[in-house]
Amino acid sequence: MICCENNFCLYWQDDTCLLENISLSLQGVCQSCVCVDIGGSLLDALRQKQLERLEGCLPDD
Repeated sequence: MICCENNFCLYWQDDTCLLENISLSLQGVCQSCVCVDIGGSLLDALRQKQLERLEGCLPDD
C-alpha cells in the first residue's frame, strides 16, 4: 500500500497517513495532501526552541 509520509499533512496522525488510497503526481507527491499552515511566528518559536535544545540549553520534552 502506498501512503503519504508528510507529517505536515492534515491526514497525518500518530505517524500514519489516515487515507487508505492516495494518488501520486509524476513527481511522486501525494495529490490528496492538505498541508497544515502553522504560521510564521509559531514556526519561528519552535525553531528557536529546537536550536536551544540542540545546543544543550533545554532538556528534551
